[in-house]
Amino acid sequence: MLNKMGATNKPVIIIGAGYAGLSLALFLKKAGIPSIVFEAYSEVKGGGGIGLAPNGINILKELGLSEKVINTGKTFDYNNFRNYKGKFLARIKLNAIKKYGQPFVMISRAMLQQILYQEVVEQGITVNFQKRLQDISEGAEGITTIFDDGSRVEGGLLIGADGIHSTTRKIIFNNAFPEEYTGFYGSGGFTQRSAVWHYLGQYDHDALNLSFGLNGFFGFNFQTTDELMWWCSLELPEQDAKQTLMNLSAEALKSKLAVDYKDFYQPVQQLIVNSDHIIKTVMYDMPSLPEWHKGKIILIGDAAHAVSPTSGLGASLALEDAMILAKLLRKYTTTEYPKAFFDFQSIRKSRVEKVRADAQKHNTDKKVHTPISAWFRDTIMSIFLRLFELGSVDWKYDYKIKWDD
Repeated sequence: MLNKMGATNKPVIIIGAGYAGLSLALFLKKAGIPSIVFEAYSEVKGGGGIGLAPNGINILKELGLSEKVINTGKTFDYNNFRNYKGKFLARIKLNAIKKYGQPFVMISRAMLQQILYQEVVEQGITVNFQKRLQDISEGAEGITTIFDDGSRVEGGLLIGADGIHSTTRKIIFNNAFPEEYTGFYGSGGFTQRSAVWHYLGQYDHDALNLSFGLNGFFGFNFQTTDELMWWCSLELPEQDAKQTLMNLSAEALKSKLAVDYKDFYQPVQQLIVNSDHIIKTVMYDMPSLPEWHKGKIILIGDAAHAVSPTSGLGASLALEDAMILAKLLRKYTTTEYPKAFFDFQSIRKSRVEKVRADAQKHNTDKKVHTPISAWFRDTIMSIFLRLFELGSVDWKYDYKIKWDD
């Protein structure tokens, strides 16, 4: 008997056990479609902190995971904008629950990954670790994936959810669309509240705190009651950024950042020097791809459309992708997968491109400035934020998808 995946009932192969891949596996299970996940690393990877916007929390609600994520992370309802000396440019109340039905949540990437992974395991979905994709062979009957350990796995379709440096994308498009350097390298870490408590201001506890300097950007907030997360970005040529991160130990990088941010207001330096551990990354985004799919293979999340971290929507966009693609694969049979893939790109591309354009506008605020240009930047930012707050942002966050529609 034919089911949604056709006569052979071959599973959907998912490459990547990040939040895109794991949430897709859960939505496919919800749709009655078998899948199997392959991850290049030996475990579900952690990393720094991420922000989940209300649209992302609404997706997690459809998986029954929103309350767990909200309770594990830290909600906030204000954005504080400051210059590097600590002078307020604006403090904006978000009214997220009233406006969008869900809060903004900051959570460590590791915790979000673990919540999704635990749910995948509980639902009996197989995740195979240390399986690094090497090649893909497509035939009339399906897809064969070849891994670097020589093993082969057959499936009905293949979904590349393997991030901005996607091997899947490089294979199917023959390296035609490499990721692009944003002009910044980033770093971040986690600091215990007890180490910086006396340096925090009264408005730092309930907000996302963002500050702009002459040659750097810095943000921080609580990610649990007892721990803060911080992140920063500095403009640097790509090769210099790579050398900085490759050659410096974590402690040496902390020392360098303490110097880079020595003129910033407290608690910035204290957050850096008191970090339990430090994360470092060269920051890339993706050019706009003409197609996100080829044959029986499609890309989702950062593999298809990584946007600048300035957007704050990367994780939420990936969760949206997972739900929409699963709904489309539920709607169509395997033999009609071209319709599902075409509809997916048609639905998603305009939204992603709008997010990309918005993020690129804000990247200029983080570039190197002279004291005079920084003064103009801060003055204009303060005026516009106070007059218009965050502007018309409802299109970003009031984006809801219902599973049963």
